[in-house]
Amino acid sequence: MAREAPHGESRNAASIVSDVARAEHMRALTVLDRALGALIVASNTLGSLLIVAMTFAVVADVTGRYLFNAPINGTAEMVTMMVVVVLYMQIAYTLRTGRMTRSDAFYTRLVARRPAIGNTLGFVFNVAGVCLAVAIMIGAWPKWLAAWRSDYYIGVIDVFTFPEWPLLLIIFLGCGLTGLQFVMDAFGNLLSICGVERHRPSEQH
Repeated sequence: MAREAPHGESRNAASIVSDVARAEHMRALTVLDRALGALIVASNTLGSLLIVAMTFAVVADVTGRYLFNAPINGTAEMVTMMVVVVLYMQIAYTLRTGRMTRSDAFYTRLVARRPAIGNTLGFVFNVAGVCLAVAIMIGAWPKWLAAWRSDYYIGVIDVFTFPEWPLLLIIFLGCGLTGLQFVMDAFGNLLSICGVERHRPSEQH
């Protein structure tokens, strides 16, 4: 006849199983966070390279215009597009590294003194960010499809033209990365509210 395990041993076994499951969930969350971080860093790096290219383009255009009377056609249009592209390629990194515009003096102090209230406020902020990112993506997707199918372009015919769909695609993908980062930050707030500490891998600044 099998001996019934004492109540204390049964509870300890259940606690061990619960701790192992929690550790597995945290490990999976960390893997997802690292993968998202790699994509965000790559997007930010490409945005930085575009800034360098944009700088060289402006310098070359100004030099050609005033020294050789030979400006580079389409420089103004390209710079205008580049500004938008760089914004959406780097906004997720700005959020991930904690540089998104907000009242840090109030929020940081609130989290330090009242962690539950501060993280609840952070959770609301991050959920609102997810909703905003999704709203922009919903608006950008049909415009991207129309630009792709109809071959819309930016510029002046016979002077300079550039297809519009890459710009809209970058807006869509940039908002997607930003929305995912908001989701991860919201999870972080929930874990902090529940008393679970989550360590994020350090980012390259």
